Amino acid sequence: MRMISRTTTHLVVATVAIATLTQSASANDSPKRAQAQANFQAADVDKNGQLNSAEFKTFINHNADHNIGRASSVRRFGMYTKAFKEADANGDGVVTKEEIAAQAQQ
Repeated sequence: MRMISRTTTHLVVATVAIATLTQSASANDSPKRAQAQANFQAADVDKNGQLNSAEFKTFINHNADHNIGRASSVRRFGMYTKAFKEADANGDGVVTKEEIAAQAQQ
């Protein structure tokens, strides 16, 4: 298995976050942004506004299925755990939309 650096993983998660949670100036990005937000909601099985590691994997897979951001790279390289740890800024075992958005700003 190829190793991906922490910087690359950070960029992958940030790209997914940007596609998911920020507004784009391009009207063409709006459907993908809406799809990514729908993917977050669909992955959030318990509807608590947070994704545990299993839900995060589902979120990444949904985004990869829709060719959103670099989610397909996370899936292809099996980097779910590493991406989850990067996204879970406060280490509480869940990822929120706010954590994803904050990471995208870094």
